[in-house]
Amino acid sequence: MKTASFFTFSGPGRISIARYAPRNVPAGFRIYRPLAPGPWFNSVDERRYRELYLRQLAQLDARAVVEELEALAGAGVEPVLLCYERPPFTATNWCHRRMVSEWFGRELGVDVPEVGI
Repeated sequence: MKTASFFTFSGPGRISIARYAPRNVPAGFRIYRPLAPGPWFNSVDERRYRELYLRQLAQLDARAVVEELEALAGAGVEPVLLCYERPPFTATNWCHRRMVSEWFGRELGVDVPEVGI
């Protein structure tokens, strides 16, 4: 499994974990709503966002999520989790897909790198 921005990856296995896809993004991606941030996503600061999103992730079973993502991607296709932000990630350009990657690392010992990095 990997992560990427809608704007930097258009290959197979694309799965949106954003609340909405950007306009004019090529079709063909799947949607996995349990990893999309809550309705607070654009109304809180980063500290509160992380707190709320980590609480959301804590309600999920990481192993079951991986299985569901792999099923969505299809047999023999690597899931690539998509949201808006483009790398490089900095103190002011952060992203919830990186939080998902870190969560999989903590929960399952799985490395989920960014495509191309």
